[in-house]
Amino acid sequence: MKKVLAFDMGATSIRGILGFIEEGCLKTREVMRFSHRILQKDGRLRWQWTELVDKVRETVEAHASELSCIAVDTWGVDFGLLDGDGALMADPISYRDKEHEKGYQRAVSRMSPEEIFLESGNQVMPINTLFQLLALREEAPEGFSEIKKILMMPDLFHYLLCGVMAGEETIWSTSQLMDLRSGAYSRRLLEAYSLPPGLFPDPVQPKTFLGTTAASRIPSLRPLEIPVMAVCGHDTASAVLLTEAYRDEDCLFLSCGTWSLLGAGTKEAVINSEVYEKNLTNERSFGSRNLFFKNITGLYLLEKYKQQLEKAQNRVIDFSEINAYLRGKADGVRPLVPCIDMDDPRFSREEVAVKEAIDDFLREKGEEAPKKDFDYFLLIYESLVQKYLETKRAIESVTGKTYRRLHMIGGGSRSEFLCRLVARRLETEVTAGPAEASALGNILVQLLGLGEIKNMEEGVSLALAREEIRHYGPKEP
Repeated sequence: MKKVLAFDMGATSIRGILGFIEEGCLKTREVMRFSHRILQKDGRLRWQWTELVDKVRETVEAHASELSCIAVDTWGVDFGLLDGDGALMADPISYRDKEHEKGYQRAVSRMSPEEIFLESGNQVMPINTLFQLLALREEAPEGFSEIKKILMMPDLFHYLLCGVMAGEETIWSTSQLMDLRSGAYSRRLLEAYSLPPGLFPDPVQPKTFLGTTAASRIPSLRPLEIPVMAVCGHDTASAVLLTEAYRDEDCLFLSCGTWSLLGAGTKEAVINSEVYEKNLTNERSFGSRNLFFKNITGLYLLEKYKQQLEKAQNRVIDFSEINAYLRGKADGVRPLVPCIDMDDPRFSREEVAVKEAIDDFLREKGEEAPKKDFDYFLLIYESLVQKYLETKRAIESVTGKTYRRLHMIGGGSRSEFLCRLVARRLETEVTAGPAEASALGNILVQLLGLGEIKNMEEGVSLALAREEIRHYGPKEP
């Protein structure tokens, strides 16, 4: 029996999960969970890098005798910078740092947003890696010249674990630096913005063995000699493996966590002016399959509001209380409260005061603010689903299809209220679960690479057989 360790890193928490096949069943065991946050440091918003690395090291050390492989998946677009000695130059900056807007403005002064999209296939957002890099260079050109290699977050962790610098395909497909038609770095974009190709690591596919901890940058891990594998480094690509949409292009996927990603699988990247106008994107998944979708601010705003309301009321608010309040409010075919635009930049800021930001938005639109604190939860859910509906219609317009099924994964799939609201408003059959889909996708790629499962279809069947999968219809009460 070979056991693998998946580190699944989200923007607010990370998990360490052991996975293995026993008696024909997929078994998992959570061995670490750690909440982390973004800190103001050296004038920028940065991840708690030391704490994250310590948690990874401690978890590997604690379970080393059991492990046949280790792999990491994370959120997209963020990265670390290595100097000529292979040392990290500074703690990685968060995509939520507002300074990235300067890089975006510099970029669009040379190429239009549409040109950038048509060259890459990525939705053009100031948080993307390209714009982050340009902002860094503008802020400190001398320091930028000292950079020898840029590694996306999962690649950076893999480098610490095994000493190998590699660029896993799915995570780099979030960067706005690849041509999603070919899967190679875009020569035109690199030349337009004077980014030397040598800054970027050689691309590798998920399921590639990178090395072992014998060459780790963390001395205490070297004696362990545990193999390290590249999986789908972008957590969305890992998660979508568990959906019907990965195998069936007539089914939508909805990965609902801090961000929401709603879309479908397509045979190839969909890159044209209509896609740009509709603000849709392409990224890669396992086997270089294309994911065609939109990035939408997800449960981040709801979580922020919950935290701020708890502080204001000086108590803990359990989701069961929220769900009890919302029960029965998803019955109508139209929102019961006014909606906000979830894409408005004010709602994605790290320092957003949610109630005030919502009130300001509604006031500007001539709408009344909710009178009860808990109605803001309803408003956020309704606004989120309204954005899902707009995105579904945009995707249908481009693909020429009508989607009647949707597979929902991530933390949002645990919310019965949200699932029913999605089914009703989008007029789709909704399959909900698993919630921890990213970790399961990570585990399956490792087990496939080790020969513990014959193919991905077998692995997905084993994974879904152990999960509580729920179904919702558009006409259900």
